[in-house]
Amino acid sequence: MTPPAKKSESCTATLRLSDTDQIQGLFACIQSEDAGASIEGDSLMVTVRGESISDLRARLNSTLRSLQAASEALISVDASHGPSTEVE
Repeated sequence: MTPPAKKSESCTATLRLSDTDQIQGLFACIQSEDAGASIEGDSLMVTVRGESISDLRARLNSTLRSLQAASEALISVDASHGPSTEVE
């Protein structure tokens, strides 16, 4: 187990999001944030760094708010298009 970081130490948080329907849209959204992002298989990996625990918390909150807003926008767009009528 890693010992807890001191308030003044730099910190990193990594999020792994698995949602095959929204990965590309969420990845595009996160590009405007101060976070690293990559797509690995069917998951979006987001890495947020801070110079201190409080800085990390602020950056993480901002990133999570952006991801939530993007997810809600993508859901809204999908709902406005209605059910798919595509024939396979």
